[in-house]
Amino acid sequence: MQTGQILAELRKARRLSQLELALRADVSSRHLSFIETGRSQPSPAMLKRLALEMELSCRDTNRLLLAAGYAPAFTETDLSSNSMAPVREALSVMLTNHNPLPAVVLDAHWNVLMANEAQQRLMGLMIEERGPFPQTANVVELVFHPQGYRPFLRNWDEVAAFLLRRLHRDQQARPDPALATLLDRLAELADLDALLHQPPGNDHSAPMMALDIELAGQRLRSFSTLASFGTALDVVMEELRIEHYFPADEATRRWFRNQIQ
Repeated sequence: MQTGQILAELRKARRLSQLELALRADVSSRHLSFIETGRSQPSPAMLKRLALEMELSCRDTNRLLLAAGYAPAFTETDLSSNSMAPVREALSVMLTNHNPLPAVVLDAHWNVLMANEAQQRLMGLMIEERGPFPQTANVVELVFHPQGYRPFLRNWDEVAAFLLRRLHRDQQARPDPALATLLDRLAELADLDALLHQPPGNDHSAPMMALDIELAGQRLRSFSTLASFGTALDVVMEELRIEHYFPADEATRRWFRNQIQ
């Protein structure tokens, strides 16, 4: 895909007209139109300015620059590299400190990169009860898979619909081939159209949707938060998300406390 096509795709995903983006970036709408149609070759500085005004991620900013033949503006460093040691340490602290409650580190496509002791213990108990999980590290696929989390979720329809709407929202905001592939995989596991048209949960008294798990005769209800690094200047670091789970009732709190001493 050419630079102008990528720029137009990203602009439209953010519901910006050419005129709106041109005004924000202090360029003429004519010049912006020429960039998008390929009649004008933008400089690196121009592409960075447009990326800034569209509030693009590090990955999408690099994508624009690379398509035009320029060097990327941001690094893309493997989490296992030496330079990411402080990041790994911070992640480990967050995961460990959240025990005895589950916590995981996710990438941009919902793949689990790290998990704390409580999360590993929870998965171990599920495997003891129903056998091995499918060979995937993707948490959304595990929710949808009949040999994954799905049999344990009492409110699977509600959870699956919530995750599916979020994936669609992410894909519309930033078209991503990996997310498109994940959605295709989910379509093999469930009726996505039916899930998308399912209304939100009926418990209007609750401020959040809780995961309602039944495991070894115990009902566990929890909700989660997603955290990210606020000063990331690297593609991988910017996309990392830390999901912490919290008990939605006292029985769940006691159960997790007894599992991890």
